[in-house]
Amino acid sequence: MTQSEKKATQSEILTKKNNELSANMLELGTLMYFTVLKGRQRFSFISPIEGYLNLLVLEDSANCGLQIQQNSYLLQSGENMLIHMNKGDHFDLKSICLDNRILLMLIPSDKLLAFHNKYVEDQQRFLHGLLTKSDGRISLSLNQVFDLYEADSYLNQLKIQSLLLEVIIHQVESLYVENDNKEIISNKNHYEKIQMAKKLIDEDLSQNHTITELAKAVGTNEQYLKKHFKQYYGKTIMSYITEMKMEHAKKLILMGKYRVSDVARMTGYKHSTHFTTAFKKYFGIIPNSLRYTFLVVHEGVQAIPEILNSIHLF
Repeated sequence: MTQSEKKATQSEILTKKNNELSANMLELGTLMYFTVLKGRQRFSFISPIEGYLNLLVLEDSANCGLQIQQNSYLLQSGENMLIHMNKGDHFDLKSICLDNRILLMLIPSDKLLAFHNKYVEDQQRFLHGLLTKSDGRISLSLNQVFDLYEADSYLNQLKIQSLLLEVIIHQVESLYVENDNKEIISNKNHYEKIQMAKKLIDEDLSQNHTITELAKAVGTNEQYLKKHFKQYYGKTIMSYITEMKMEHAKKLILMGKYRVSDVARMTGYKHSTHFTTAFKKYFGIIPNSLRYTFLVVHEGVQAIPEILNSIHLF
């Protein structure tokens, strides 16, 4: 066999393997256009694709006006808008405040297929897009994008892409809910109630909130709160409360300042035994084991008397 024949054979083998591999592989990545706008300026473009314009105005920005074809819109601080654009549609934005910071993304329709299908079914209903408010997670990601954008590098570009995908995922999770007729509806007021319930939980982990109390506090009913809290955050209310309490307890223990009984009280448990059971179920170890590990690592021999005394007590 000649050298060229060997190369041809090798090429055929590689091609065959690649073809077999590609059949089992999924495309990674999302075709997406984006830019960040700062300060006072005017920005215009003609859409190169049929897709959805995702416009996010950071908190502490002033109002900004925009026009898509013949339709005019006004966005306020912390608002996000997702709106359909056809290929060739003209977009024009006016930012008149020096403090303005705006993120603009353009996403192909097939990357937001569930929403796009609803749009096609009822275009008149979604003619002016969907308007939502940024939460803490979106605000954090947007600020990171702006910081990375300032220090341009290839690695930063990869990080920005990751953050943008996170923002889109979080928005899509939060943009709509299904009503009794299985229709997508705008959720601005709805989402604010879910956020408020989460905030009440996060603000004081020593409290033991019931779903009834949370629903009453945010002005909705229990079933509504339970269903949509899980939809937005991917877990039930009680699972979220347990997760926050356990993670907080872990941090308190690793600070080395508190006894297990203190941590139990600070996370809403009246009895240390109940706290220990919950902690072991969540992390797979008892709180004292974590505390002893911390003491040995940070205090060494000096911690042995306290450890022995604790063991004697149990």
